[in-house]
Amino acid sequence: MKDAKKNGARIVILTLVLLFLALYMTQATGYDAYNRARKTALTNQEIASFEQAIKEGKEIDMQSYLQKTEKNYNNKLSQLGLNVSIEIEKAFQKGMNAFFKALEDMAKTN
Repeated sequence: MKDAKKNGARIVILTLVLLFLALYMTQATGYDAYNRARKTALTNQEIASFEQAIKEGKEIDMQSYLQKTEKNYNNKLSQLGLNVSIEIEKAFQKGMNAFFKALEDMAKTN
């Protein structure tokens, strides 16, 4: 019985370590920095376009330079994916809370 508990604990700890490493690698790849750099590049292009319009003496309408050009890709499938992701997050949160509660109970009994 003790071997089963030890093996179960090892599997849980190994799973947590692997999850941590996966999340760390996702953060380390610089996805967020890439998105910020891309937005900055678009902003720099808009600034250059604005300055060119000033040099040419064109009439300036600020709204044309401040428009968002991002497309909205929301649809039923993406909403379903979002809802499934939220439910998985809730289940994972409950599981982690139960896991740490069990660890706390084991620590109290020893």
